[in-house]
Amino acid sequence: MHKPWALRAATLTAGAGAALALTVGSAGAATAPSTVKLGDTGPAVTCIQQGLNLEINAGLTVSGSYDQATATAVAKFQSLRVFGQNPLPQTGVFDSATGGRLYQATFYDAGVVSPGDYNGRVKWLFTDKCPEKIPH
Repeated sequence: MHKPWALRAATLTAGAGAALALTVGSAGAATAPSTVKLGDTGPAVTCIQQGLNLEINAGLTVSGSYDQATATAVAKFQSLRVFGQNPLPQTGVFDSATGGRLYQATFYDAGVVSPGDYNGRVKWLFTDKCPEKIPH
C-alpha cells in the first residue's frame, strides 16, 4: 500500500529537480561556481550560509566568507539523509550534489512542510535567487 505523503514527496522531489533546471537555466549555470570551499567569498557563500541556517539551524553568521564554521555546517548537512538518499561524503566542500540537496530541501519545506522560517525559504528561493548562485 502506497502512502499518499510518500508519493507526494517523490513527486515533489522529481519536480524540485525539474524546477531547479528551469530556474537556473543556462545563465545560472555560467555564473554559479562548481565548488565553494574554505577561504572563498561572495554571493554563493552568502546563499550557502543562509540555506544552512534555514535547513539545519546552523547558526552561521551570514558574512559571505566561507570560514571553518561554514565548512563544519556543510559537512553536517552532507551527513544527513535527505529524501531517503544516502548521505554525501562529508568533505565540507559545497559541490553540485550538496547544492542540489540544499535546493531540494528548501523547495520542499517551502512548498509542503513549511517548518520554521517559511518566508525566509521563499526569499532564498525566489527573491535572492540563491539556486542560481550555488553549485548545482
